Amino acid sequence: MQLSTHTPSAAVDTAERILDTLNSSIMCLDEKRQITYINSAGEALFESSAASLVGRQFASLLSALEPSSILDKLRLESIDFTEHEAVITLVNGKAITANYSIYRFDSHSHDGEILLEIRQLERQAQFAQDELKQQQQLATQQLARGLAHEINNPLGGIRGAAQLLQRALDRPEWTEYTEVIISEVDRLQSLTSNMLGPGSRMQRKPVNILEVLEHIRRIILAAEPGRIVIKRDYDPSIPELNADRDMLIQAFLNIVRNAVQAIDSEGCITFRTRVDFRYTIGQITHPLVLRVDISDTGHGIPRDLGETIFLPMITDKADGSGLGLPIAQEIISRHGGTIHLHSSPSGTTFSTYLPLEQS
Repeated sequence: MQLSTHTPSAAVDTAERILDTLNSSIMCLDEKRQITYINSAGEALFESSAASLVGRQFASLLSALEPSSILDKLRLESIDFTEHEAVITLVNGKAITANYSIYRFDSHSHDGEILLEIRQLERQAQFAQDELKQQQQLATQQLARGLAHEINNPLGGIRGAAQLLQRALDRPEWTEYTEVIISEVDRLQSLTSNMLGPGSRMQRKPVNILEVLEHIRRIILAAEPGRIVIKRDYDPSIPELNADRDMLIQAFLNIVRNAVQAIDSEGCITFRTRVDFRYTIGQITHPLVLRVDISDTGHGIPRDLGETIFLPMITDKADGSGLGLPIAQEIISRHGGTIHLHSSPSGTTFSTYLPLEQS
């Protein structure tokens, strides 16, 4: 960021720290519309580091196929301008809706340098949605756990009575019925245990997320030889997480199994890892978060289910329990993270976000 040469370096550092706390993407552009400064939110928006963005033409970050009005406004002589609810398509094809403002960086300067601010509307809505989703999931989980406790208590008595009856019966053909009772009680107890969720305390230690995903990859390929192809798009520079390895394996395994079940015959699942900057989960904005995308080429999730797929007993599968994704969401929530989904008839992506500053 270019401040006056008379500005003390401490003041520059303070100004940059303040700009990095903002959720708006702030950029300084020179007269050639090259980036001379970008804050952390801008890095997150364009999914690149400041080091790789500074010096680039701002236009190179946008799609050439779907030009945005923002480029036309940057060419105007009278620069001060604000546009609301503009659609901006990035070079990677991602379209965002945002309010943006363009200001002359210094009203006394004639070198053409400007300040560009982009405020994503989707992110503001996502903050509120995340908070509401967390409250709904907490209430639903408490209800499911209470119901599971009420069901689980008499099951032990039913199983014990069936075992006593089985010993007392002198006709072997009758034991078939007691075996059915015992088998169904065991199935219900397994179901209620899953509804109660992971109750053990987390054992946090440094965890390599790529090792976790590779472990899951081996499990799936062994279970589905030839039917499922798993592609990997890893960022090898991601630091270790301070997390419970076994719980993370359970969470991601549940997500991947859901992806496998969404593929009717043969298909592909992609594991992708990235680092996002200035990401808000609930009411907390984290400087760095790990993002794990698990994408499948399945039939997608019905529109009427949407985010309710994370609630217990909600499923689009005839033989599904509706507990795998809620358990995954609970495990990730206990790690301070969240899971979002993006689904269409051509496939679904589950994006898991985990704070990295806990590492």
